[in-house]
Amino acid sequence: MKIKSLVYVLMGTMLVTTACSDNELEKGNDGSGTVDPVNASALVNVYSDKSGSEASLLVGDVLVKDSRTLTLNVPVACEKVYMKYNTVSGTEATKEFALSPVSRGVDQSTGFNFETNRLASVTLALPEDAVQPTNETDEGYLFYHNTGVVMFEDGWPTQLPLWYDEDFNDVVFEYDLKVTECHSQQMMETVGGKEELLLTLDVRAVGGIYPTVLGVVLDGLKSEYVDRITASLVLKGGQGTMTDLAKEELSTKDVVKIENKNWNWSNDTRTEPRFAILTVDKAQAEGTVITLDGLSSLKDNNQDMFQVRPKKVREGLPMLRAEVRLIGKEGLTGADRDAQLAAFRELILDTNRQNFFIWANNKEIHMKGYAPTSAYKAEYDKLVAKDATLDKDVYYSNTNGSTWGVKMPVGARHAYESVPFVEAYTGFADWVNTNGKSNKNWYEGFDPEKTVRYW
Repeated sequence: MKIKSLVYVLMGTMLVTTACSDNELEKGNDGSGTVDPVNASALVNVYSDKSGSEASLLVGDVLVKDSRTLTLNVPVACEKVYMKYNTVSGTEATKEFALSPVSRGVDQSTGFNFETNRLASVTLALPEDAVQPTNETDEGYLFYHNTGVVMFEDGWPTQLPLWYDEDFNDVVFEYDLKVTECHSQQMMETVGGKEELLLTLDVRAVGGIYPTVLGVVLDGLKSEYVDRITASLVLKGGQGTMTDLAKEELSTKDVVKIENKNWNWSNDTRTEPRFAILTVDKAQAEGTVITLDGLSSLKDNNQDMFQVRPKKVREGLPMLRAEVRLIGKEGLTGADRDAQLAAFRELILDTNRQNFFIWANNKEIHMKGYAPTSAYKAEYDKLVAKDATLDKDVYYSNTNGSTWGVKMPVGARHAYESVPFVEAYTGFADWVNTNGKSNKNWYEGFDPEKTVRYW
């Protein structure tokens, strides 16, 4: 496969470039020196953590020919990434590379937005002992990953004396996005070439009495870029076990809605059935809007909280999962092709396009700086207009710079009920008060006695 095939796909973007200078080839830490500039190419995976865990995978099946520069979305405290590759001796090796910051181009009027990710670039240099791809198909696709956990308070727009003293466990859910890109000109010509997004939302905890729905706006991913939708509701257990609750496959409808109003966990103590309703709406002006209703039914008969109270956390309980697969249109060329490619890719590289929210107490609540959905915008404007404590220029914030939601790296623990977040994470307050300049890895400094280890 010629390198110009990749350039064709990415023409007009700043996402991926190729480079071959000696300086770039020496950026690894193993001192392997330069590589053969003629035949060197391999498929590699890149991780944010040296362990190479699935949760830390940033991009997979990267075709590196001599060297290649990527822009990645990494944890804010991450200064290096780790490239894993197969060697000619039949083993797996790891090589680390330093990151360079990249401007996100975010509207600065939103100020500090409580993200724990940032954009960075890295130039991967291929070691001499890397295994080359076995055929053209191997290098045809690229897989971008982005994963994390979102924690919400349900009290917006209530003004609190110390807003970050709340426990941020009213709704806790994990998310994972995987975007597949076709990077082979030959494959685009023969099979059409398309992008795909696989999104999963796992409900971890509900510590509020008001929340009923969680959701996400995939900003910019509009109906013109989505051909088919598969929507699934499952119970995700340990060791990858899944119990199906409802599913609709490869639908061409603008709105897909599936539900199960009569499910329970095994050995359940709740006498009333639990319910879950998943809706995927690709026809909204802002992009595709996905919602999962049924949070209120995760509580037991006495309406106790779910997975937040000491001695009441049910370890190993399967999580309610919403899984959505969005498939791009085939056969696009020119500007249409580039626009669809960008719409999918930016959902990974620009986390501001991942607009998570909850519905609680008849209000739609987003993180600081993120717009309400078009369906709620008018009501939001009314509330802001009559509440002097709310910031008129920054969505979902007040004059103290508050937020009612935070994003954290996947696996981050949530606080027990009524434990102030600044006690669960002692470095959080300093991170906030310095607008993210200090304690960038605050999410690693949890109090094990005040946070939930298993859920």
